[in-house]
Amino acid sequence: MRVSDIDLISPTSVEECLYFLSDKDKSSRLIAGGTDAVVGMKDDVGRPDTWISIKQMKSLRYIREEDDGIHIGPLTTHTDIVHSELLQEKADVLAATAREVGAIQLQNMGTLGGNIGTASPAGDTIPALFVLEAEIELTSLNEKRIVPINEFFTGPGKTVQKHGEMITNIVIHPQDKNEIGIFEKLGPRKAQSIAIVNVAISLKMGSKPRECLGGKIAFGSVAPTIIRSKKCENMLTLGPLDHDVIQDIAGAAWKEVMPISDGRASAKYRRSMASALLERGLYRLLKRWDER
Repeated sequence: MRVSDIDLISPTSVEECLYFLSDKDKSSRLIAGGTDAVVGMKDDVGRPDTWISIKQMKSLRYIREEDDGIHIGPLTTHTDIVHSELLQEKADVLAATAREVGAIQLQNMGTLGGNIGTASPAGDTIPALFVLEAEIELTSLNEKRIVPINEFFTGPGKTVQKHGEMITNIVIHPQDKNEIGIFEKLGPRKAQSIAIVNVAISLKMGSKPRECLGGKIAFGSVAPTIIRSKKCENMLTLGPLDHDVIQDIAGAAWKEVMPISDGRASAKYRRSMASALLERGLYRLLKRWDER
């Protein structure tokens, strides 16, 4: 594809962008960091009539805490997330995830909104957003609506986002002081590739040794969309998180995930690695908690 073949416009405001998106006579697609879109262009996949560049919309790049949660703009980069003291303190699972999103160059370019909009079952930031119970704000010329993240994705590359809508805000629930989170990922090359399996974990710890009051676990790349591991979550509060309990929880994950076989890994291997990553993540979390 030649550069001259690309029809690119650069609106200066959200309102102007929504005007272009509402045009039903032409297909259009937003582009920010372009880390996913450029790959698709090379393969001539998902190419619209018009690309709408929103990279320079500074109003959509922010991280701030408000009464209803932590608000993150869709143009916030992974690097912004990594260096945010607010997220390190109150959403450590998301900060940890952003560190594993590709190389430094990709972290500098890639955006949270882009990662969500691509809707890949292997998207690294999405499991973290699941355990933080994120809400996605979708805006069109005529309305604004809020969609819980567990209702946003409908399949690989598919979401409930309608024609003329764009992601304008992401709200996450901050972790309490007794909550800790972690992200584990398995890929062919460390931090440089699409995950074969990934998992985000957040635990709420009690005052007794290794007492868990509750937790959230979300797996990626083991189903058509990200999945919350409800069975494993329910087992977190059955007793102190000792070796036997962790082994039982990891074993339950093997049965709960629903992976497929593809060119990167077999379903059986993914099941085994989902179990192993959850086990490793729980041990690492407890070690961090014990050291506090």
